[in-house]
Amino acid sequence: MTRSRMMMLAAMTLVTGASTAAAQGLQMTIQPDSKLDLAGSSNVHDWTCKSTTFVANVEVDVAFATHPLTQVAKPISKVSVTIPVKTLKCGHGKMDDNMYKALSAEKYPDIQYTLGTYTVDPASVTADTFIANTVGDLTVAGQTIKVSIPIKAQRLAGGAARGEGSVNLKMTDVGIKPPVALLGTLRTRDAITISFHVLLDRSVVVALSSQA
Repeated sequence: MTRSRMMMLAAMTLVTGASTAAAQGLQMTIQPDSKLDLAGSSNVHDWTCKSTTFVANVEVDVAFATHPLTQVAKPISKVSVTIPVKTLKCGHGKMDDNMYKALSAEKYPDIQYTLGTYTVDPASVTADTFIANTVGDLTVAGQTIKVSIPIKAQRLAGGAARGEGSVNLKMTDVGIKPPVALLGTLRTRDAITISFHVLLDRSVVVALSSQA
């Protein structure tokens, strides 16, 4: 192969790589201070189970790191979250066991969420913040339902980001019978709230300019 043809091939490879990278966007990595709460009540007391150990695959538009968010029509490219059921801790071993049993943790060890579509609330957008009204698939105990979650997002220094939101559900929405304990004297109510506070930082910065 001649030198000129080798240079042409190298140039084509760079262009193809840049195009693919631009399409992929910015990959974000979840940070340790992120947390998820699962809260509800019973006829005896309120309760909260927490997880700080979960996996999130988040991509944002390449312009997220450098442009005012007022100029980014669709800041979020992809979101998928996996929460191992047994990372949920309720502060009491017996309650943990009841929760795992209700969620069929042995058969379905993970709770999963995948973003489907969303719209950005125009009134919420500033240079560094926006609210995304999202619709996604939530899979719990082997059953998948559509959930609508408003997510408040904020860009932080260095291109990091914070996202938070909550959704009200019923256990029976995903086929779960609310747990009963103490010979039926403690009865968990059907309504629950899932809330989250997620911190993200850039793991790979991908832009056409980086290929120059």
